[in-house]
Amino acid sequence: MSKILFIVTGASGGFGSAILRQINTLHGADAAIIACTRNQETVAELTKDFLSVVKLTSVDFSQREGIKERCVSMLQLFGDDDETYFSEVVLVNNHASANDVKRLVAEYDDYQELDDYMFLNFTSFQVLTAVFLKEFRGREGTAVSVINVSSLASIVGMSSLSIYCAGKGARMMLYKTLAGEYPDVNVLNYSPGPMLTAMTSNFSTDSVGPMVKDFFVDLAAKNSYVDPDESAKKMLDLLKERKYKSGDQVDFYDR
Repeated sequence: MSKILFIVTGASGGFGSAILRQINTLHGADAAIIACTRNQETVAELTKDFLSVVKLTSVDFSQREGIKERCVSMLQLFGDDDETYFSEVVLVNNHASANDVKRLVAEYDDYQELDDYMFLNFTSFQVLTAVFLKEFRGREGTAVSVINVSSLASIVGMSSLSIYCAGKGARMMLYKTLAGEYPDVNVLNYSPGPMLTAMTSNFSTDSVGPMVKDFFVDLAAKNSYVDPDESAKKMLDLLKERKYKSGDQVDFYDR
């Protein structure tokens, strides 16, 4: 039986949960999902009635020791014993965190803090991507796609979000380079738009960057946050239609 395999990190968050729902809605029994989450109980409840086959796992992307081995184990959850042929495998690299929005650039002088942040938000992202390519690229009859869940912050500097912007920019450029190095891999940098999450709520209350704080306060006041399910559907539609150049960044608001 042929299926599309989706590997989704950050699967219990607002956008991660929406991605899972939309995979099930759009692909149903034709999809298999590896959902990587720190909250397996929540995701198990969310996916219990899915037509898509779902396997749950947890990888701590902040822990250096054994990160490669943990990524390999996650990708092999659907092993050779599963009587399923994957016509396409899709990695949705969604795990991320924001920096402390109460601080500006000159206040980040602790190299260990910066190293820890970049390990979670960039190094583990790269390790998972590399392991994924080694695992699936070159399999006969299997198309390979990678998606970086990006942000406007990857191309626009935002006061109080300096380290977040740096991490997002690095991820985007990494995937642009990947697209050039491996023409057989479909690469998408997708910016899902501003959604109401714990992260963005923190931006509106704690950011010392006036423009950032005012932007998110205004979104809340006008109830104009992007709906996570609508954005997740657009991402999956983009993946299906392929109306972009591999490596491009596409924003939710792009038409």
